[in-house]
Amino acid sequence: MKVAIWFLVGVWVGSGDSAALDMADAQHLAAGRAIYHEGRLPSGRPLTATRGEGSRLVGAAAACVQCHQRSGMGLAEGANVIPPITGPALFGARLPDGYAPRRAPGMDFRDYPFRTRAPYNESTLAQAIRNGHSNDGRRFSILMPRYTLDDAAMKALAVYLRSLSPQRSPGVDERVVHFATVITPRVEPGDREAMIGVLNACFAEHALDQTKGPSGNAESGDRQFWKLHVWTLVGPPQSWHRQLADYHARQPVFAMISGLGGEAWSPVEAFCERAELPCLFPNVQPAADAGAGRYSFYFSRGLWLEAAVFARQLAARDSTLLRSGRVVQLVGRSDRAQRAAEMLTRALADSGVPVETWRLDNDQDRLSGLAANDALVLWLTPTELAGLMQRVPLPPRTESVLVSGILSGMQAAPLNPAWRKVAVLAYGFDAPARWDQRMQRYLRPWLKKYGLARADERLQGNTLAACNLLSEGMLRLRGNYLRDYLVEWVENYPETMGLASAPQAYPRFSLGPGQRFSSKGIYMVRFADADGQRIEPLQDALIVP
Repeated sequence: MKVAIWFLVGVWVGSGDSAALDMADAQHLAAGRAIYHEGRLPSGRPLTATRGEGSRLVGAAAACVQCHQRSGMGLAEGANVIPPITGPALFGARLPDGYAPRRAPGMDFRDYPFRTRAPYNESTLAQAIRNGHSNDGRRFSILMPRYTLDDAAMKALAVYLRSLSPQRSPGVDERVVHFATVITPRVEPGDREAMIGVLNACFAEHALDQTKGPSGNAESGDRQFWKLHVWTLVGPPQSWHRQLADYHARQPVFAMISGLGGEAWSPVEAFCERAELPCLFPNVQPAADAGAGRYSFYFSRGLWLEAAVFARQLAARDSTLLRSGRVVQLVGRSDRAQRAAEMLTRALADSGVPVETWRLDNDQDRLSGLAANDALVLWLTPTELAGLMQRVPLPPRTESVLVSGILSGMQAAPLNPAWRKVAVLAYGFDAPARWDQRMQRYLRPWLKKYGLARADERLQGNTLAACNLLSEGMLRLRGNYLRDYLVEWVENYPETMGLASAPQAYPRFSLGPGQRFSSKGIYMVRFADADGQRIEPLQDALIVP
């Protein structure tokens, strides 16, 4: 039985094939981690390295993590392949990604050299890192720097490399990978039912594939069955971290998939970051500071993206209007509206544009005093907007009025015909006609196949897209069940996910290293007529702040 020990440096180390760590080894581990992640030597001096063409790397730029990734599983870009340098890959006898080389009759197949070389030991590894040659004499790629490491630094790095990926991340049993979805209080029962229905069907689809044998072919490593756990939170947000920790203690999970919440999601994201748990594409409005960590991914910034785009639009107005006109935002009672207004104020302050913030309860009667070169922004819910229409049936003389689509209900915003003529709506979803075509192809037949009723199709489509993306990512782990490796697949290789994101409600799916929001722009649209919900974009291109 393997025993796992948690060290203060924050690395899980198994006692299976590697020796139990004493305090000296723990110090080596911490020093090696600093070399790998930060480019900092045990002496405190910056790590230095030289590439084959003579370029010099210093400090963080020379750190191993830049190419080999946090998981140690490497990277591929075009024809350039950065090999895994985990403990099993460097020092073990098995191939690093867990499957045998391909062979075909009559073909001379040349495998990657790092997959066929003999295992390293600490001496041959030191020579390779210092001299740029593998233990079979092959010269490394020009991308691999040559490092000047003394024996103490080399020992520390070797200890840390041995600790990388010695065992699976929590949440993986011999035959089952456990996942969770989180539902916060005050979620509509219909929304809960719709999301869980899609996830259950998606997991059942994966189980059906498993009954047919290993997923796809012998090269696939995703041979585990999946089990979904629904973590339902109760009470105030301050208590959620404890509840999540209790759920995770009872049954660790490998990742959190989708999810459903109201305005407060920050405690969930904070738990994901602290537990180093991938949390993939929940159906929520992220917090204003969301996405700063490593493990939480979202489809869109939502309201905060609207505020950023509004700021760009307003800052780009004609300079004469900037000198004489005002920017006024009418803000409703919700916390989200007030935070969005604060974000717009800060963004425009950076451009030197002052903003007047009016409160719906106190200032709506002042709207008639706005001038033609003033700009008006509405941060109002449908109920608040309907009340404003009764009290102020005609819009002010401003050339246009910017309206938050997320708060107002998108094209269902209850605007009077006169207001519709001047309203410009922030529309973060895909254009309705194009979205409907995608749903006809990628969502509705799938719902019918699994006997699911059509409900909120944006919610159902986003949930299915999240589950599809998880499935594609898990497939590419090839049995290396490491949470960081899953994160790296999601952020580095969105183009390899194929049509996994097709059911989503958003117009684009694009990620890259360090990016945590896959949809980065919105459309600005007008109402096509005084009645009805038909909208048309002011321009075909997405507006990206």
